[in-house]
Amino acid sequence: MAFLCDITSHLNVMNLQLQGRGRVVSDMYSTVRAFKTKLSLWETKMRKENLSHFQSCQTMKEKLSTAVFPSAQFADKLNILAADFRRRFADFEAQKSRFELLSNPFAVDVESAPPNLQMELIELQCNDTLKEKYERVGAAEFARFIPDTMPQLRIQAAQTLSMFGSTYLCEQLFSLMKLNKTSHRSRLTDEHLHSILRISSAQSLTPNIDELVQKMRHHQVSGSASDK
Repeated sequence: MAFLCDITSHLNVMNLQLQGRGRVVSDMYSTVRAFKTKLSLWETKMRKENLSHFQSCQTMKEKLSTAVFPSAQFADKLNILAADFRRRFADFEAQKSRFELLSNPFAVDVESAPPNLQMELIELQCNDTLKEKYERVGAAEFARFIPDTMPQLRIQAAQTLSMFGSTYLCEQLFSLMKLNKTSHRSRLTDEHLHSILRISSAQSLTPNIDELVQKMRHHQVSGSASDK
């Protein structure tokens, strides 16, 4: 029970890191990769009966004889869990190079990159202005600032950003749909619902108030002219 409490606590921490809006798949991959590395460390320490990362187990061991504490058995469980992680996240490993291109394109080895990206990568990595922009806005936002002269990198970034790393957004959409599509809102059409879901699924959406005001003024002027 002590071991289950400790490992569940570690899993909960990772789970919270994977949740929330604005999480891109490359960030999630980094979180999962870090947890797999932690599992390897924990297994090594557990085989040496070092419980520094398992507080409940440490407390239990202090109350019991060291001869009866099953450290080797728990190490085997950690090994099984690590193997399960490798199997379940094998698809992430296959996309490792793609994620690296998004998370830090300035550190990617050009020679190992796909041939269609190599020339654009050289131009990108030699551009100090873009590098400064990347350091200022971060990986996810930087994709918007890749110039049109680098179309292959733009396509690569767009494809990676469009990946759903978790079901968080899907679950949020279903909840929102259930909230809006009720018997008390019988005049809500499928078109209205589609618009609601499209707005709510946007990771970040800021209305251009000035542009909207200008359009409204244009419609009002056009309407007045036609009346005359």
